[in-house]
Amino acid sequence: MKFSEGLIEIFVPIYLYQLEYSIQKIILYYFLVSLYFVLFSVWGAKIVSKIGAKHSILLSTPFLALYYLGLNFISYSNIIFIILPLILSLRTILYNYGFHLNYIEHSNASTRGKELSSLGILTNISTAIAPILAGFIIIYYGFNVLFVIGFFILLLSTLPLFMTKDIHKEIKISSKSIFKYVTKKENRPRILSFSGYAIESIIERTIWPIFLLLILVATEKVGALIGFTLLISIITFYYIGGKTDQQTKSKLIKSGTFLYFISWIGKILAHNPFGVFVADLYKNITQKLLYTPWSAKSYNMALKEKYFNFIVTREIIFNLSRVIVLPIIMIIFYIDFLPFVSTFLIAAISTLLYPLLSK
Repeated sequence: MKFSEGLIEIFVPIYLYQLEYSIQKIILYYFLVSLYFVLFSVWGAKIVSKIGAKHSILLSTPFLALYYLGLNFISYSNIIFIILPLILSLRTILYNYGFHLNYIEHSNASTRGKELSSLGILTNISTAIAPILAGFIIIYYGFNVLFVIGFFILLLSTLPLFMTKDIHKEIKISSKSIFKYVTKKENRPRILSFSGYAIESIIERTIWPIFLLLILVATEKVGALIGFTLLISIITFYYIGGKTDQQTKSKLIKSGTFLYFISWIGKILAHNPFGVFVADLYKNITQKLLYTPWSAKSYNMALKEKYFNFIVTREIIFNLSRVIVLPIIMIIFYIDFLPFVSTFLIAAISTLLYPLLSK
């Protein structure tokens, strides 16, 4: 599934940019994805609790397949531009809740760092090879063929899910309980930490690929650079997985935050192909050093509470943070005064919120 997504996800902002959508409109596109997520999240969570984690992932697949196919027609109508983010958000709700619920049920607290590292290695290998291949498919056959290939790989990826029994638990979730959680004073630090991740990650997914295209010019070069730096960074997972289980996660998050903050400063200073290569490689390495203990600690926190409610609330906070910040970034690009520098600086500052998860 990650290979299928890796073929397409990184190239969607580039695809929209090459269709001559302004950067402001591309940001609006992802703003709509997050807005729809917030609006339909509780409804989606109730569906997941009724049908089970694996069936939820399966149900999410047609939405992503429809999204891939719909990308072929996005330039035909503004209505399609508005509908596609809705389709993607519904897919994300069903998939994310299904995945996290399935993972929490099967993970082991004492080896969670190694588990996340192993999962990260598999993901990195697939998502590293995918953009390299995708870059050449785009050059020789175009985006439309890429979307169709991604569609068929996606369908095949769901089959292994049902080699084992599904998890089916009736879980109560409501907007009232989520609002109560968000407004509790003691939860503010972790909410800020979740917001920091949400803001810097959406900037990485949407603005960084466009910046790479402007520096490297060709889509195949963007795919090759991202794929190559991901492959090199895989070795980091071997190191950080064991460390996460052996050492205090809070200390690892603090040190990882400092190193990852520098990666965003490096992106601000990157203005040529070699510079963006170094910046992306350093980012991929330091991101693993931060994300692995941060994710492990987040799962540990979830298990100490009503974990499904925790996951739903966290995902809503992610997307609500983006709903607030993305319009600001749209204004920055509309003003057009050092927009990339300003946006990367916002991402850098956001990374400093990660350690608040431990408070």
